Amino acid sequence: MAKVLILGGGTAGLVAGRYLTAEAKRLGIDVDVTMVTASERHYMPPLFMEVALGSAAPHETWAPIKNAEKVYGFKVDIDKVTDIDLANRHVKTESGKVYDYDYLFLGLGVKYVWDKYKGMNEYGYHNFTLDGAVELHEKLFQFKGGKVVIYTPEGPHRCGIYPYEMSLNLRMYFEHRGIEDVEITVVHPDKEPAIGLGPDLIRFFSREMEKARVKFIPNEGHVEITPNKVVTKNAEVEYDLLIKVPPIAIPDVMAFMADDKDPRWAKVKGPDFRYPDYDEVYIVSEASMPPLGLLTAGVPLHNAAIVASTSILHRIHGGYPVAEYAPTLCVGHGYNTGFSGNCEYEWKGNKYKRECYLLFKSPLVRLMKDSFYRGWLDSLRL
Repeated sequence: MAKVLILGGGTAGLVAGRYLTAEAKRLGIDVDVTMVTASERHYMPPLFMEVALGSAAPHETWAPIKNAEKVYGFKVDIDKVTDIDLANRHVKTESGKVYDYDYLFLGLGVKYVWDKYKGMNEYGYHNFTLDGAVELHEKLFQFKGGKVVIYTPEGPHRCGIYPYEMSLNLRMYFEHRGIEDVEITVVHPDKEPAIGLGPDLIRFFSREMEKARVKFIPNEGHVEITPNKVVTKNAEVEYDLLIKVPPIAIPDVMAFMADDKDPRWAKVKGPDFRYPDYDEVYIVSEASMPPLGLLTAGVPLHNAAIVASTSILHRIHGGYPVAEYAPTLCVGHGYNTGFSGNCEYEWKGNKYKRECYLLFKSPLVRLMKDSFYRGWLDSLRL
């Protein structure tokens, strides 16, 4: 029986676990799928922004990952990974357990490096954790008017459209509360909003931000954050409320797998997300997406998990078709509206080349997006 060990209970890990288990059952092959994850909760992080804005309660953002055993049929152990021994195919955990494997799927996400930039750890609020979202919600509720800055020191970061979506949602939030005296500014390393998604989405966000009276300032390099202003190489921007986007990097337990050229990311080879020199090891997290030219968000990770899972099944079963990296349908928030976009990919030998375009915009997309998140979590609730 082939043993597949999945590390991490986020989007990538859950997609891999259910896909491998379902397909092995359908094909009648013996595959032992075990997930090891540090948290009892499977979070849907995009809902953290809804918590901050008051449209979701904290308990709506997660479901018990242990339920995957009954819902999808693979084993889930709640434990923290402390060591990964690729040479001997062993993984050790905080409780002292040692797992062996034939195939290893790494979906451990990324860590936030708040102290990377001067002043970032000390000042500002965020919704990149549930606790952070609850704290930001309280600060927004107390806010009576003034200057709001959404600051990003570097890219790529988790969810590339977050600063723009958040700025547009904030304008709606303040309008619904009857607070007109609010100046909202996005400071971001991109030269234009959402530049990584191509001209259609640049135009969409630029127009939406203009309608919502959101100012955009390109960030040409971080200098410092003080108690009342963000200082970059090209601007000093005062704030009354600072919302910050964290730098990300490969998790500590995977530090030995970091890329020599850019140690924020993992060494990885495409098109199926394997770790060099260890063909049985797959890395599917935000730490492996930028080196392959891919976006750092849940839907791209979902697609990556399918590619890696089919590659594993191909090696176990033989002849199983390895999926191509599928076009990525994405939905997002605008100002009193929403959008649907699509990104198509082509493997170019060492990276994926992407082309993104706008499909349509409609207020209904906001409902589609929020319903998808809630439905995803409901599938794990018994």
